[in-house]
Amino acid sequence: MCSDPWHNHKQKYLQSFLLDSYSVIKTEVANIISEQDLWSVSDTNSSGSWQKLFLYNQGKKIERNCQEMPRTTALIEELDTFMSGVIFGNAFISILNEQSIIEPHCGPTNLRVRCHMGLQIPQGDCSITVNGIREHWANQECIMFDDSFLHSASNKTDSQRIVLIVDLWHPNLTITEMKIFGELFAVRH
Repeated sequence: MCSDPWHNHKQKYLQSFLLDSYSVIKTEVANIISEQDLWSVSDTNSSGSWQKLFLYNQGKKIERNCQEMPRTTALIEELDTFMSGVIFGNAFISILNEQSIIEPHCGPTNLRVRCHMGLQIPQGDCSITVNGIREHWANQECIMFDDSFLHSASNKTDSQRIVLIVDLWHPNLTITEMKIFGELFAVRH
């Protein structure tokens, strides 16, 4: 399997699909952003704060949150490469607050690529670094990377950074391989 840290030029159909839905997703996020009881705070940061609202967490659908964002959930579930029902599959809204840093860390597997769709990206020094290569988010754009590579993020601006994050099967996997790994790593109830 290809071992590239960045996958921005792959799965163009998927990026187009998500970007066509930008206004729907952004509206639903705006409607729930102040509902603090839905959000979890991550401990992967050394300064500032990083909040997440999970629609899927380790393959499990978070019903309450999905009810708050029904159209976004439906759009994600339409993606044929979304890792639904697989322990490595997540879909969530990520807020990296102003003056915050997410320390370098690695995801658990290279079976997935992580898609970040920019929903609210501040001007200035707000970036993600994967395998030593730094990129900047942009509103209404998707970036895709293999999060098994060491990666970190920083928002050194005075505004929040908000992205939709969706875990997808690695683009080099065949349909048969996705099915086999999907059964092997299925969420057990």
